[in-house]
Amino acid sequence: MMKKEDQISVIVSVYNTEQYLAQCIQSILKQTYQNLELILVDDGSTDRSLAICTHYQELDSRVRVFHQSNQGVSKARNYGMDVAAGNFITFVDSDDYVMPNYLEELFEALKSTGSQIAISDFQYYKGNGHLLVHMPEHKVSQHIFTPREWFDFAYTNRDDFFQLIYTVLWGKLFQREVLKQIFCPEDTQIDDEFTTWKTYLQTSKIVYLDDEDYIYRLNQEGLSHCKNQEDIRPLRSLEEEITFLHILCYDPRILEKIYIKRLKRCRKAYLNAGMYHEYQDVDFKLRMIAKNKP
Repeated sequence: MMKKEDQISVIVSVYNTEQYLAQCIQSILKQTYQNLELILVDDGSTDRSLAICTHYQELDSRVRVFHQSNQGVSKARNYGMDVAAGNFITFVDSDDYVMPNYLEELFEALKSTGSQIAISDFQYYKGNGHLLVHMPEHKVSQHIFTPREWFDFAYTNRDDFFQLIYTVLWGKLFQREVLKQIFCPEDTQIDDEFTTWKTYLQTSKIVYLDDEDYIYRLNQEGLSHCKNQEDIRPLRSLEEEITFLHILCYDPRILEKIYIKRLKRCRKAYLNAGMYHEYQDVDFKLRMIAKNKP
């Protein structure tokens, strides 16, 4: 018998992903962990996405479909959190999919370690059936962190795969309380980096599984497509993050290093995009840091 207190709410924001949506939904409904509800929030799709969502709602009582005018992924995710009934919440992008044991492994890791967030590794799906695996064959292991240890580990890790894991909302199972008072900002297309780091601060323990059960699709039309580096990792979100962590007495040397690295990447992205004023602003910050650094 499934326990109500162990229910997982899977939130999927949907916008014009009819080509991939059925695979995404089926991968969730076929999970070995069956105690779930699937919340599909259609964000004003103009293709067949809403019809696909409605079809699966008719087939499976665990599916709940909601529709809104096109207001962005943040608004859709926030609405999903508002209506979620589960004590555990996870996010899946509608152009991605997950392996059958994805939720079971995250839930068991969360429970067995007493953590409030369980984090999975991922694989890139490059199309034509090709998965880009960045880890050799290995026995899956768990790594447990306090929030401070997790931030230190993330900030000193140079692996681009891991930096994405750290940043995004997907690939994680959250205890509902971790998301209390946390909402996705609705004035930006890329909400993850304004949101995810705040969830880490609400925990006492985080468990990371070096498993690759989340499949992240490199899709030029869906949520994962961004036009430049500033879209992917907004500068103002990092400025908020490192300012807050500095107040909490995190290592300022690590924060400074991360900030300078981001400034340099944004400067290059702005130059390539022809965003002259933004380029000048970032270049000014880098010059002032160099000029005034002891």
